[in-house]
Amino acid sequence: MSDTWCSLAWNHHFIGPGGNCKPCCRFKGQDVPPENNLYHNDLEGLFNNNFMEDLRDKMMKGIRIPGCSKCYEEEDSKKTASLREIYNRNDFLTGSIRPNKPYISFLESAFSNVCDLQCVMCGPYFSTSWSKQDLTGIDDLVKPYGRINIDLESIRSVIKDLIHMKFTGGEPLLINEYQEMLEERIKHQGIENVFLNYSTNLMRFPKENILNIWKKVKFVEVATSFDGVGKVIEYVRYPSKWEVVEENLIRYMVLSNTMDVRVGMRSTIMPYNILDLPNMFDWWIKSINKYYKTQFNENSWINPTHVAQPIQLTLKVLPKKCKDLITERLWDKGINKKITNSMNHLCNYMNSEDHSHLLDDFKRYTKVMDKRGLTFEEIYPEIYNDL
Repeated sequence: MSDTWCSLAWNHHFIGPGGNCKPCCRFKGQDVPPENNLYHNDLEGLFNNNFMEDLRDKMMKGIRIPGCSKCYEEEDSKKTASLREIYNRNDFLTGSIRPNKPYISFLESAFSNVCDLQCVMCGPYFSTSWSKQDLTGIDDLVKPYGRINIDLESIRSVIKDLIHMKFTGGEPLLINEYQEMLEERIKHQGIENVFLNYSTNLMRFPKENILNIWKKVKFVEVATSFDGVGKVIEYVRYPSKWEVVEENLIRYMVLSNTMDVRVGMRSTIMPYNILDLPNMFDWWIKSINKYYKTQFNENSWINPTHVAQPIQLTLKVLPKKCKDLITERLWDKGINKKITNSMNHLCNYMNSEDHSHLLDDFKRYTKVMDKRGLTFEEIYPEIYNDL
């Protein structure tokens, strides 16, 4: 394999809101042709078009692809493993690859933006609840969108071959079409050899009909958007409530004792919550050891990742004084190698470039977010006062 080869180009596709398709969720949208949309072709046609053929050819030759920059950034900043590397090591998924005849066995669905939260790093394109957000003062940074969805007919032909179904959104536990996809898969070939992945904001817990399907599949991964403890997550994932988030997280961990449910910490890190990482790790480890099927160890699923979009919320935006404070608090401070590597990677990414020319946009954006109740100054005055 070359240094840029990614298994996802041979077995995977991502469907975003409104049917916009790309090689994976991280791939930069501006580097995808506008006709890569389910309104122009069905999913099989898009997966085998000239854009994808060219992408696969470049990967085989070791050429770095601009759209894949987030994984390259993680690798360059010495993260333990980028998403590209994680999937390349997944024998269950790579075993389904046909090198000379690519087909979709792994589908990530984010085609609906139905959601109950207005997370600070999100927007109307990915959340219907953002329609309630007053955009005065940031209307040049955030564009309004209505409810977005697709016709399942455009993807129906690939459902029968899926062995991995990843549901994001929006909030996947609010999107009815995802259950229709599961029922379609059951109708064709059963679902015993399929594994599922849900990215959830933790304000919901699966209903009984979904839990009954979970009992039949190979296993279920629950990637939890655990972005802070207490008021931090309430600020970042407005209008979530910490007591609800905590209760649902514990319920997922307890569920692992009766079915094959694998719960992971999939935090999204930005200036608003990076200093809360020690609290987050502490809460997570104690809860895993108390409620989960296995004790916390070096192989436990912990994978915080930095915000790449919107650009005014990346860690690189912070001034040097703030970056120095964060580095001092986090560098080499983990309780084990895995956590230490995770925090060091985020520090490396943060310090890799100076994007403080976007600081005024960050301040303007923060001022609007602060109108929702909690303020950034209340949560982390030590960063706020140094901006």
